[in-house]
Amino acid sequence: EDDAAVNSKILSLRARFMEKYGKILKTEWTGNRTIFYEFEKEVDNIILGSIKISIIGFGGVGKTTLTRLICGKDVDLEYIPTITADIAEYGGDEIGRTLTLWDFAGQAQFRSLWRSLLEGTDITLLVTDSTFENINGSKEIIHDILDKYFQEKLVIGIANKQDLPNRLTPEFCEKILSSEKRIIRTHGMISIEPMYREKILAIIKEAIKEIPEKKKKGVNND
Repeated sequence: EDDAAVNSKILSLRARFMEKYGKILKTEWTGNRTIFYEFEKEVDNIILGSIKISIIGFGGVGKTTLTRLICGKDVDLEYIPTITADIAEYGGDEIGRTLTLWDFAGQAQFRSLWRSLLEGTDITLLVTDSTFENINGSKEIIHDILDKYFQEKLVIGIANKQDLPNRLTPEFCEKILSSEKRIIRTHGMISIEPMYREKILAIIKEAIKEIPEKKKKGVNND
């Protein structure tokens, strides 16, 4: 990055540090440095930026429900189609980084926007409803968009609705979605069940470790 960008981030870090610890340093600090450990997350967010997660898939597969699960919000069981894209931010301590979640509208009339909305994505969650028809159709998303324009992006499959009787196993979904070009690790999910929140957060936390360092630092080589 150029000097101006670096200086701007340094000033932001200083301001945030003084906002958080200025009063403590002046009046209460006893020399215990462990109180500053939690500031590491602030450093990552300012220097590296938030993690953009794009949640894509056809309509009705549970993308919005998954977004709400990640954010720890109550799940609305009534299906309300997303228009274009909804954006949510989550900065919980479980992850250690701020997440910016892009929930893409899955209806046919909005799919032409997916390519532009995917720009700058760090992690893509491809959500399916675990039926053969939907999994097979989702291969078109991989072939027509992800493999064609975003070959280097990290894509994770979410085999949602594993509570339904006609669901395919995550392992079988992974075999259908993957190809010689790209292995799409696929995880089973029931996004309407709060107990699955720990699992999806663990999946995201592990995925963040796989983001190439140059992407973490915001270097765009696309």
